[in-house]
Amino acid sequence: MPVDKPTTDCADKRPSWNVEALLDAAWKVKEHASAPLSRFKVGAAVVTASGKIFEGCNTECLIPVLGVCAERNAINHALIHGERDFLAVAVVSDLYTPLLPCGACLQYIQDFARGEGRDILIICEGRNSARIVTSLDDLLKGGFSPDTSVRDLQQSFSWSCEE
Repeated sequence: MPVDKPTTDCADKRPSWNVEALLDAAWKVKEHASAPLSRFKVGAAVVTASGKIFEGCNTECLIPVLGVCAERNAINHALIHGERDFLAVAVVSDLYTPLLPCGACLQYIQDFARGEGRDILIICEGRNSARIVTSLDDLLKGGFSPDTSVRDLQQSFSWSCEE
């Protein structure tokens, strides 16, 4: 269930959001992770321009490639509810130090979460309360842009099919 009680800044009437609330949502949902293979739980939460927070946790399967990272599940949760204009992603885990999103999640954020060319804040927190605050632009250099076509991808990888 999304958290949908944004606060409003009286100066401009746009919803605002709180970093602590975003991290709190990620910590809470981490406990629902299904990690029977790795026993490594990850929680994530995304906040949209509407001020709503959507959570996701990692899910594993006996066939490892079928597992889904917490960040992608949080984005999918928001998409299911019709939200696409993302502002920030929070990631927490069982690690003592902060865990950054993997490359697949960074590309997923690029594909589905970046609205209007805006950068997205990424906040990671470990059990020791240390934080890394960065952005998608800082972490994903050279990822596929949203306007990349299937044909562009095929042409990029055509060298691997040549004899």
